[in-house]
Amino acid sequence: MTNRVVISLGVAAVAAMTTFSFPAATAMAEPVGDTPVTDTPLPAGVVKLGDGEQCPTKTLCVYRDYGRSGPAYGIGAGYHVDLNKLPITGGVAGRPSEANNVSSWVNNTGSKAKLINIDTPGLIRSLKPGRSLEEPTVTNDTVDTVDWAAK
Repeated sequence: MTNRVVISLGVAAVAAMTTFSFPAATAMAEPVGDTPVTDTPLPAGVVKLGDGEQCPTKTLCVYRDYGRSGPAYGIGAGYHVDLNKLPITGGVAGRPSEANNVSSWVNNTGSKAKLINIDTPGLIRSLKPGRSLEEPTVTNDTVDTVDWAAK
């Protein structure tokens, strides 16, 4: 019986370590890698990831650079996010946010993400659940906001 208790506690500990929750809108950006320290709160449903950090479950991950590297954030399914609210350094042409800077995507949610370019009305692409994307040259660094397809 003691072995069963130890095994149960071990499974609970692993489950606790892999549980991923999204912060309230009052969470502050944390300095990670080359991302600057900022007092600006992150949008609801967004967490800061480390450079090259693997995308957690139930999360849409945005990476500044190809190969899932550079400054990165995780977005919870269903959260509409303006990528201008996600600060980075080293963006294209000195842009200080993930807007018009995302080169790699991973959709580990169960929902279809809509990748929206507000600079070109009507340019909306989808990223299906369980898929990843390395941006082709023609659409690299063009997404401004993330939304979700209706179920």
